[in-house]
Amino acid sequence: MTTEQPRPSVFLSNWTTLALAAFVLFAVNAYSLLRFGGIDAPALPHGDGPDYESIAYSLSTGSGFEFAWQDPQWQAPYLDCDASAQYTQLHRRDWPGPTTSRPPALPFLISQIYRIIPRGPNAFAAVRWLSVLALTLAGTLSIWLARNWIEGFLTPSAEQTQRVFLIQALCFVVTLGIAVMDRTIRTYLHDFLTEPWALLGVTAIAGALVQWAKTPHQSHWIFTAGIAFGLVMLFRSVFVFWLPIMALGITLVSYKTRSTQARWWSIPCVFLIAVLLVVAPWWIRNCTLTGRFMPLGSQGAASLRGGYSDEALADWGNWHADAEIAMQLKLDGVAGSDKWTAIEREVALADRATVETWNWISLHWQDLPKLFAMRLASHWGPWRLDHIVWKSSAILGLVWIWRFSPRQGILLASILLADSLTIVFLYEAGGRFLIPLHAVLYALAGVGITGCLALLMNNPVHLRDERDEQATT
Repeated sequence: MTTEQPRPSVFLSNWTTLALAAFVLFAVNAYSLLRFGGIDAPALPHGDGPDYESIAYSLSTGSGFEFAWQDPQWQAPYLDCDASAQYTQLHRRDWPGPTTSRPPALPFLISQIYRIIPRGPNAFAAVRWLSVLALTLAGTLSIWLARNWIEGFLTPSAEQTQRVFLIQALCFVVTLGIAVMDRTIRTYLHDFLTEPWALLGVTAIAGALVQWAKTPHQSHWIFTAGIAFGLVMLFRSVFVFWLPIMALGITLVSYKTRSTQARWWSIPCVFLIAVLLVVAPWWIRNCTLTGRFMPLGSQGAASLRGGYSDEALADWGNWHADAEIAMQLKLDGVAGSDKWTAIEREVALADRATVETWNWISLHWQDLPKLFAMRLASHWGPWRLDHIVWKSSAILGLVWIWRFSPRQGILLASILLADSLTIVFLYEAGGRFLIPLHAVLYALAGVGITGCLALLMNNPVHLRDERDEQATT
């Protein structure tokens, strides 16, 4: 009797495929950036880019994690660029002391670039080229995920090898094609925003969870997923609202594959501990500065007011700045407010925003179901034909994966559910908060389309993962 030799690692056996995908994605992303006329310009005027860049400047000069709106050296590149008249940030006032209104990862990353390349056109271009790298890595990971899933579903016999190879090639072409054709995501290469890094982080989390699902009694992959999740939260604080759903999904998988009743709970604990190892120092810092239990800082409450407002209700649940601007003007009228520190003003803004948000909800509670539905429509809405195709295919891909590997299906569904519930109860911004999921959705769409093509080819798809699951339970 001959012993069946284990297949080599999917990653190692397809390294040339991944290298080709990385090359193509880098070329497409680089071309998109080079076509942008302001590659060496400072952050764009509309959005959070100047906020992150202002803090990064302060960090690079040794001033700490604070804004530098009125610093002439910070203002200089913005005043010199063609769009200088559009920068309303140049009229903001600095409030003394550190801020808690932005997460730290992106400002820290930009500040490290400024320590290597003096702040100016070359450094601004370097920030954008790093975003190209992040998008390329995320896209390459999506190719790996799709190929990993497809190869897990197929058990080729000698007479089926060519057909299976064709299916794998189709999966590669389809997934790469979707990633290349998605123009929406490449618009975030032009600014200093967290989207490319959130995309890379979420894709890495999905990859680590998929690897853990294959060997659920080993904790190193779940620890890796926790570290990646903590890093993503330092880029974008809103991911904290994913944490309960993600932990629940991990707990369900761990419980379903438990070897003893006493140890199944250790896996979600490892995940949560890894997350806390990354975020706890920043959370402690914020609570210490504010004197409150505000681990995420002050931004959340003020932003939430923009999601629960008349403007949001009239615009499909999308966030608007009008409510926050109005609150800032009210704070200007408070006696002694001109003497406040940055933290004092941020806490006052958060308190006022909390009161106004609850007041608005109490007056519009009958509109909440409509508001929640509109947010989901804005978030997932396939407003273009190509988005209709690959988003629908992604749902089909999730069904395929759940059918052949329930463990992975639960984990992927927990990511999609956590994302959707976060948007439902907070706010949307024209689909911007779906961007971190795009690479995972590319992979799911590749599986969905390729799985259907495999059926049309009458290819037998064996339940390899189900047999493996039965062997480990």
